[in-house]
Amino acid sequence: MLNVEVRLVVSGREFSLDSFASALVADIRLAVREEISPLLIQPAVKKQDMSQQDEHKTPPLAVSKREAARLLGVCTRTLENYISLKFIRSVRIGRRVLVPMRSVREVAARGIPWGRQKNLPENRPSDRV
Repeated sequence: MLNVEVRLVVSGREFSLDSFASALVADIRLAVREEISPLLIQPAVKKQDMSQQDEHKTPPLAVSKREAARLLGVCTRTLENYISLKFIRSVRIGRRVLVPMRSVREVAARGIPWGRQKNLPENRPSDRV
């Protein structure tokens, strides 16, 4: 059997391994806190900056079908049905189909005729954007 005795002597004073380990862990924790604390404060500042940028951001002229459906409180398929019935105007840009915000606002203000009515011109929102 092997017996090992370790003695720590610093500046003429003898320390136990337990006290040395405790002091080492405490110093490491302090150093880590000092390094991490600036990083924890910065995201809060960035969030405030982001909200200020959002206030100055220009509103979109058109939104995706998914976003338009969310704004109107209907599912995407219902919105697609309204687009095909020409109750809601849509614009195709490349592969994307966008819904002008003006059309979303008109539908939100006026609503869409209830039931299976024919596509009468007076029921449709204006085609101008």
